[in-house]
Amino acid sequence: MFIKDGIKYDYCFKETVESLLGFCDQVAVVDAGSTDGTVDVLLSMDDPRLTVNFLTGVEWDTLQGKEKLSYFQDMAAKMLNTDYQFLCQADEIVSEDSHEAIIKAVELGHEGYMCTRINLWGTPYDQLNVPLNRMPCSPEVIRLTKKGYWSYDDGENISAPASFQFVNDIRIFHMGFVRKRSVMKDKIINMQEGVFQVSHDSKLDGMEIFDPYAWFSKEELKPITESLPRVIQAWALERM
Repeated sequence: MFIKDGIKYDYCFKETVESLLGFCDQVAVVDAGSTDGTVDVLLSMDDPRLTVNFLTGVEWDTLQGKEKLSYFQDMAAKMLNTDYQFLCQADEIVSEDSHEAIIKAVELGHEGYMCTRINLWGTPYDQLNVPLNRMPCSPEVIRLTKKGYWSYDDGENISAPASFQFVNDIRIFHMGFVRKRSVMKDKIINMQEGVFQVSHDSKLDGMEIFDPYAWFSKEELKPITESLPRVIQAWALERM
């Protein structure tokens, strides 16, 4: 995974690292030049399996467009000495109930595996229930693959042939839309204008505190059908 200014934009990056440490032999993180205290948090995480590459931020400022997201993810992947890799973005958590399926998948030896991503919205306990063409990001993603395949474009997937055998068993909770509402507007504008290089969503204009229901109504949500992973439960409660 990689992170940039995780505290400023309320990423659950520490919990993401802890989630990966729950099932990985090695965890590789790139900090792309954070200036908000994120570096201190990463330095405080004392685990021999964790390797962090701290960048100055020059590369982040130099690179243009959404491809910079996959660039830093792939930089982290190159730090691994493992046979398989699991890509997790810094606002995602892998369910501990998925660990057994991940181990079985690696033992079977396919090139890659499709995983389910649960896109939370409104609260950390509700998920989007809308057609695929209205989803803000994909509910199924290729994240578990053999080493040597790379993520691409905006980094949502790894470019590898993928088996669907464990798609319902390997589950990722996406917390990106339920971070603190006080910072959500700035985070969206930063991503849209600073990374994707497009105009920000006009619905944000005049919105001091982010209103998630300006995009999807409460009727377009449904409660999650399982408990949140243990590592993210305290984080989620704070954001209610």
